[in-house]
Amino acid sequence: MRLTHLAIACLVSLPCAVFSQPFDNCPSQAFLMQDAKAQLYGIDLVSAKPTILSSALTFTSEANNESVNAVGFNYKDQYLYGFSRQSPKSVVQIGSNYEMKRLNVTGLPDTNFYVGDIQVTGEQANQSAMYYVYTPNFGLYEINLEGDLDAPITARLLPATETWNLGIFDFAFHPQSNLLYAVESNGDLHEINVAENTTKFITQVDIGDDTGAFGAAYFDINGQFYFSNNKSGKIHKVDLSISPVVGYTPVANVFTSGPKSSQNDGARCAIAEVEVTDSSIDFGDAPLPYNTSLEQSGARHLFDPNSTGSNLIYLGDTVDGENINTDADLINNPVDASDDGVSFVTAISAGQDSQIIVNASASSFLYAWFDWDQNGGFSESERIITKYQLNQGDNSILINVPSNVKAGQTWARFRVTDGSEASLITATGGVLGGEVEDYEITTFASAVYPGENDWVTLAYEDKWPFAGDYDFNDVVVNYRTTQLIEGTNVVGYKIDGQLIGVGATYHNGFAVSLKETVNNTTYSILSREVDADNIRFVINGELQTGSFLEANTEQAILIFMQDTWLHVNKQSGCEYFRTESNCDVNSKVTFSMTIPLKVPKAKILSPGTLLDPFIFATEGFYHGDFLVGKNARSWEVHMKNQAPTEVFDATLFDLSGADDVSQQESGLFFLTENGLPWAIEVGVQWLHPLEGVDITDAYDSFANFAQSSGKQNPQWFNRYNSNNVAVRGEQ
Repeated sequence: MRLTHLAIACLVSLPCAVFSQPFDNCPSQAFLMQDAKAQLYGIDLVSAKPTILSSALTFTSEANNESVNAVGFNYKDQYLYGFSRQSPKSVVQIGSNYEMKRLNVTGLPDTNFYVGDIQVTGEQANQSAMYYVYTPNFGLYEINLEGDLDAPITARLLPATETWNLGIFDFAFHPQSNLLYAVESNGDLHEINVAENTTKFITQVDIGDDTGAFGAAYFDINGQFYFSNNKSGKIHKVDLSISPVVGYTPVANVFTSGPKSSQNDGARCAIAEVEVTDSSIDFGDAPLPYNTSLEQSGARHLFDPNSTGSNLIYLGDTVDGENINTDADLINNPVDASDDGVSFVTAISAGQDSQIIVNASASSFLYAWFDWDQNGGFSESERIITKYQLNQGDNSILINVPSNVKAGQTWARFRVTDGSEASLITATGGVLGGEVEDYEITTFASAVYPGENDWVTLAYEDKWPFAGDYDFNDVVVNYRTTQLIEGTNVVGYKIDGQLIGVGATYHNGFAVSLKETVNNTTYSILSREVDADNIRFVINGELQTGSFLEANTEQAILIFMQDTWLHVNKQSGCEYFRTESNCDVNSKVTFSMTIPLKVPKAKILSPGTLLDPFIFATEGFYHGDFLVGKNARSWEVHMKNQAPTEVFDATLFDLSGADDVSQQESGLFFLTENGLPWAIEVGVQWLHPLEGVDITDAYDSFANFAQSSGKQNPQWFNRYNSNNVAVRGEQ
């Protein structure tokens, strides 16, 4: 047991007013001094958790009302030392009871010192300690902490250091090389040799927009250098394991986020490890070369900072901790089963929006990064969600996928917090509270029809095989299809749409057959080729459950809506959905379905472009006398000259008095004697006719276009009577 001078004095019954004791061991935590009236915190650099060690440092015989700066930890005697501004200004020793003892130091100029640290040299048995303090224009001073610290000590100015004028707010000694390192507010890293009284500019490390006073600096035993921004609380880390810096350029990254303050100063035992000591620290799972482990400043969250197990912020059903100090730990650690809060419900395809659903334990804030270029890192340019407010439960979010995304396997990182962070967090570093979840994902190249940000409009008449009112607004859909491509193969389809009009008295469903006919050749996806269990379908941002691939058919037919009326809300005073004057403000019904294939299929053998979208009669509702007693699903309306599906009742082509003149043997379907259709595809977002207005009255060139099979008036949709068409609502 080592006894201090004070302890010996107490044992021999000498007057003893203060029982100042050293710290028991070399602490792993960092010490952070803050505020105008000195408060001392312990900072776990791994988790950023602050612990108040002393809310008010005191002197033996007087209250303290001033700040303490230039703090350093002397691991030879296990005391902290600093510079107190309380009159008379003095160097102070701080023990484990957080009382300050003034040292009788002479030779210092009448100024305040904010920058300081302690250099310990020599082997264990013959170590010596020097305390260094610095102020621009006054220079660097050396204070010998050897010998009797109750005796007067003379500070020594190192020659020529008063001309340095370094704009630094703290520095720290490297535990092996005994060189000092400091960072200026713009990220300039400096190396200082106190033995030679020299400074050397190393590089400007990347601190992003986190500029300002870096008021606390630390080292660990492995030569990792940490510096903290007063304003943001962010603690950056630089690998300086090779010191002096020769032959390489140091790089900074955010290590963790600590408490912010207008006034910071820090110290740490430089020969202590920085390692995980708390079981409630959650790490990510992305493998090397992603920055995931602690030694790579990986993303991590102390999810239970108050150790109560209540009011936790996390994603999904649960959160748990890991101990991932090194890359080897990451390799040996299985994927975190608690990463269960993000569902990818539509394919992630180039140039399109992708739907995700994020489940949050409570109201919170989300950050996300996608490694689009698959380079093994999450750059700030790949940040796609920034402090997005989540509600408790499921949250539907659209992800905008870049058009130049690289197809293949990659990773995404999601971080959730309570939103109290002083500045935006990055894809690395520690955060107090919340959780990080990493996901391996697949990105696809794509062939999109009509285009990545475009729609075609599909409009249907539901009185087939009779002409009806011919207003083409019984079902109106904005529509887009995507082939998901890997190499030369199609691996799935994504179909997006917006239901924008329902002007039907009848009840109609909407479906798509994965089929395309080109030059009398039909390309199809069969039902057995579809990975039905992994179809993902979203309506209005909500993930749907159930079976969407129609059963008992050879052809792959996807049912989007059994009854369009079930998905719309009529505006007050309106009989239909967005097909009457002043009835255009109801929100469109959005939908997206991703349909994976079991086995990739050659693109040249696969259907594309429009595919085969159609409407069908909803079971249980009247749809004309001719359907009474028949299976309602057997009634369909397709695009002109598109053959119906195998479910269709072909006897409906032979109804007496019908206006339809389909000729199956000639490949003519769903058209009148004049060549007019019951379903149309318009190459833009179209203004459909108002209720009861014949399309030929709303668009006077349409008849020529349809009857000429598109050879005449191809831009017919640009000429319309504005009083006869529905206004395009903004929602």
